[in-house]
Amino acid sequence: MTRLVSVRQRVAVTCLVLFVAYAAYAGESTSFFEAHCFDCHNSETRESGLNLTALGEDPADAETFALWVKVHDRLKSGEMPPPSEIRPPAQELKATIESIHKSLIAYEQSERARSITPAVRRMTRAEYENTIRDLFDMPGLQLRDRLPADGSSHGFDKHLDALSISHVNMAKYLEAADYVLDFAIASQPKAPVSRIEHVSLASQYYVRLLIAGNGGAVFLKNKQPDWDFPPTSEHQHIDQGAHERLGMYDRESSVGIFRHEDESFRPWFQGFAAIYPGQYRVRTSLWSYTWDKGQVLPARGTEAVRLSVVQLQGNGRGQDHPSYVLGYFDAPSLETESHEFVQWLNPGESIGYNVSSLAPVHIYHQYKRNVMSFTGPGIACDGMEIEGPIHDTWPPRAHRLLFGELPMVEFDPHGNDVRFPQRDRPRQSMIGAANRADDFSGNWTINSESPLADARGLLSAFLLQAFRRPVDDATINGYVALVAHRLDEGECFELAMRHAYRAALCAPEFLYHWTPATQIGEPADSYMLANRLAYFLWNSGPDSRLRELAANGTIRQPEVLRAEVERMLADGKSQRFIQDFLGQWLRLREIASTDPDKKLYPEFSTYLQDSMVMESEAYFREMIEEDLDASYLIDADFAMLNEKLASHYGIPDVSGSQIRRVALPEDSRRGGFLTQAAILKITANGTTTSPVPRGAFVMDRLLGQPPDPPPANVPAIEPDVRGAKTIREQLDKHRHDPTCASCHAKIDPPGFALESFDVIGGYRTRYRSIGDGDNPERGAIDPFIHIGFRLGPEVDCSGSLPSGANFSDVREFKKQVAADIDRLSSNLLRRLIVYSTGREASFGDRETIAEIVQRTSEQHGGVRTLIHEFVQSELFQTR
Repeated sequence: MTRLVSVRQRVAVTCLVLFVAYAAYAGESTSFFEAHCFDCHNSETRESGLNLTALGEDPADAETFALWVKVHDRLKSGEMPPPSEIRPPAQELKATIESIHKSLIAYEQSERARSITPAVRRMTRAEYENTIRDLFDMPGLQLRDRLPADGSSHGFDKHLDALSISHVNMAKYLEAADYVLDFAIASQPKAPVSRIEHVSLASQYYVRLLIAGNGGAVFLKNKQPDWDFPPTSEHQHIDQGAHERLGMYDRESSVGIFRHEDESFRPWFQGFAAIYPGQYRVRTSLWSYTWDKGQVLPARGTEAVRLSVVQLQGNGRGQDHPSYVLGYFDAPSLETESHEFVQWLNPGESIGYNVSSLAPVHIYHQYKRNVMSFTGPGIACDGMEIEGPIHDTWPPRAHRLLFGELPMVEFDPHGNDVRFPQRDRPRQSMIGAANRADDFSGNWTINSESPLADARGLLSAFLLQAFRRPVDDATINGYVALVAHRLDEGECFELAMRHAYRAALCAPEFLYHWTPATQIGEPADSYMLANRLAYFLWNSGPDSRLRELAANGTIRQPEVLRAEVERMLADGKSQRFIQDFLGQWLRLREIASTDPDKKLYPEFSTYLQDSMVMESEAYFREMIEEDLDASYLIDADFAMLNEKLASHYGIPDVSGSQIRRVALPEDSRRGGFLTQAAILKITANGTTTSPVPRGAFVMDRLLGQPPDPPPANVPAIEPDVRGAKTIREQLDKHRHDPTCASCHAKIDPPGFALESFDVIGGYRTRYRSIGDGDNPERGAIDPFIHIGFRLGPEVDCSGSLPSGANFSDVREFKKQVAADIDRLSSNLLRRLIVYSTGREASFGDRETIAEIVQRTSEQHGGVRTLIHEFVQSELFQTR
């Protein structure tokens, strides 16, 4: 079999007693391999790096087992022996395939019969954060970055093999538990006063500096320049006293900004920083304009602003603060648009601002001008109104979860021998923030007249929710004993209970997904089923509805389970599944791992990158909502776009920052994940593209046929940014090397088809270079962006599939690949199995996978139907 793809794994050399002997087929199979395989795959020739005469027989060896699975698959697919060789008699080939199949199945069944060990894996960081947020009703609490990074196995961090635990993990869990309890326990009997703060962008020193000296921003009033504080012309770098005399710090004018956020300029609403954790209502008004040397004219269209949560550190000095994006918001031409949303803020957090749709422009340094000699687009913000903290009940739900309705009493921290909580008084510590803390007096704690009885009642209710299943009396008694011990040691009731809650949040029952100690393949109990469903579709623990269905056992009823899947997919928390699943399956988490070369791709921006991810997530959501079949993974007649992406793709008549469904022209190269900019960027290196990583991505992630890693002695191809050689020319020697040819015959075709897309997912007919070449047309590149690259050699995106079918471009390639819906569905289902159960699909699961795919097809269903059929199957409901 001269074209068998090598796994390049050195197994121990043994005499050949074929693995199929396990099923009493050794004699016939040995003859088969001697007749058809050993000439090419022996100790001397080792074609494709494989020596079948040294192949082990021990099924317990994972590498040996995996290799026999590949031998089985290559024989069954007709790839072995290759078409160029004499084909073995059909009956002989069939008998050999069946013998290997039976042997593999028999071994797996014997292993399952012996295994009664509980299947446990700990939560991922994302699961932990979401579980805490939902349990304590604190939806914006930031926790995952406080924990060590998770590993990855079989493409997901949820796989059992990726989730080890160490003393470092435990130390971080203890710290995180204290952090959570600090936020959850109320320190005063009265809620913090909810106030409305009006904040201008001019509250930040760096924005004022732009207005006063550097020409990157202006004051506006009634959509005209505010001549009480005129734009800079010849007067620049005036001192701070002049700022104060002009009343700059107290102005409530709108602020128009031209300068994009960069390493030295990160604007935020410095006049506000949250003091209390909680929900805040944020309102702002935005509009756009064209600035023409002091005149305000209509804008070129609808611009976009990015708002983010800025996590200030220390006292807020400096600008190196981490942040996360809240969203992108429209700023229409000369027409104010108001935006309002509710957002959880932690102490020290503020709202960041960036004129995302504008090109990076630095008027003073880049153009050596002042704003009165500048013409270009700008975005105005009329200010921001922040209301909060908003509490619909006090104490908040997190506190009530821990202490119910027990009253709070004032205590004297120095009046007796009992130890009371030591709390820092809430205060505003951020430089420039004008909002202040309430003037609370006294020291308060939770009071109990019957400490141990109250502890038992509170812990019983808490542990049921935290551990996500009923808790026996012995476990509850253990936690009550912790409280009793702390009380005996002189701690007050709150501190004693806090110690028990801290222990519970670090207990295996909380940190781990538990499966009862039954045989592999036996049905899970109702609570495990509720937990698996919740962590599958919400990436968090079950809510009260799921716990109720688990308690009464009805969750196992097919119609109830189907209704719950529908309810959960309709809930906003299902976005966690979409983001987390796509982030790992399609590697969207890696979108920022490379920065495109600024000379070759000057039009790239964070706004474009964020839009790429939003497109992919919205597209998968649309596939679920509309129950689209798996062919849509590869091709579609629509895309999910905003104006930024539509312009990037060359699609007209899309305005605004919000993602929406857009019909594609009949001859469009877009449609499906395959040609989405996020996928194309992730599979490039930031400088140039290569068919190899893109082809390997398509083979592995979308088609479920991961190629083997390259031999260790094959050098990587260095990108030729001078444009002298195309990547196809550089790959030519690999494709003609006998040890590489068989792999490249599979990997290269999808990679060649995608060569018509550049590093950032833009369509191209010629490669970009920084060497010789022709001047490019500007196209959709912003006129304020300098173009320094040239156009080099033409792109060849044609190729041939292993089947022999040819394609001239990506459109023909997509049509051929999208036709195999069953293969695409099976691969997607395998990914869902790993993501939801924490284990990969086994060889023996193949028949069940095929049945699920067939049932989905018979219903003319798509991804939503596939999810339903999977959840109803034994693959989901057994461990």
